[in-house]
Formats: sequence, structure tokens, C-alpha cells
Amino acid sequence: MPKLQGKEIRKFDQVSRMTLPPKHRRGLGDEIIIFRPVHHEPCVMLFSTEGWEEFYENLLECFDGAEQAVAERKIANRCDVLIPDKSNRITIGDKFMAYAKLTDEVLAVGVGDRVELWNPATWEEYFGDDDEEDEDDDDSGFFDKVPYSRPRSKR
Repeated sequence: MPKLQGKEIRKFDQVSRMTLPPKHRRGLGDEIIIFRPVHHEPCVMLFSTEGWEEFYENLLECFDGAEQAVAERKIANRCDVLIPDKSNRITIGDKFMAYAKLTDEVLAVGVGDRVELWNPATWEEYFGDDDEEDEDDDDSGFFDKVPYSRPRSKR
């Protein structure tokens, strides 16, 4: 499964349709699962069917027995299926628009196995603009444990 990366601003039309960025569209495929996050991040997530199946299975592994059945119902209440039209537009339902506070613009962010749709102002509030150098970088120290390069295997 290709990794989804990059961010791009898109506009909604009057019926809450948006055109997916081409770099994201290719990775999401012909059927897209939209999901409200379980950890209450103020965005909605788009998964390819393959990505969704893996994500869904990982969610269900957190529960056993009767709890798993409840989890399945709660997950079902948080998702829907989107089919892009011939112009690569998807329509975002009202409950998803309201949850992520999406209005006329949306920031589509590729995050590995999914695309997250954010209100641009909310994204700025949470993460700022990484394109500008910032003396008060909130990420300072966060990535310290990540090595600059991976050790090469010895042959």
C-alpha cells in the first residue's frame, strides 16, 4: 500500500463536494472509507479499503467478547463509504463536516495510511506552519530519539 504524504488546501462547492488532490486520490482507490477518529482529533480520516481493513482489525483487537460487538457498532456509527465521481470529487456528509468544523476550505493531509481532512485554522492552531523556521518550535525534543539514518545491515 503506498504511503500517503503531503498537504494541500481544497475548496468545497455548495453541496460539500471536494476534489481530492491527485497525489492522494491514487492511494485511496475507487472506494474510500471516511471515519471520525476515536481519540477525538478534530479532523476526519479517509482510508483506502485496504488501509481501512488493517485499521479496523487493529481497532477490534483492543476488545474481547461482547465488548468487541459493541466496538463494531460504535465504529459503524463513525464511518461511511464514499465513491468518487468521474471528476474525482467526494461528498462529505453533514455529520463529518460538523465534527471537523469544515466550512468552505479543507486541508487534506497525507498521514501514511490515510488522508486527514482538517479545517485549515484548526491545523494551524495544533501544528503551526512547518514551512517557516520557528524559534519556539513545539517539535524540539520530540524527534530526538529518531536516528538521522538507519543502521545498515552487515552482509
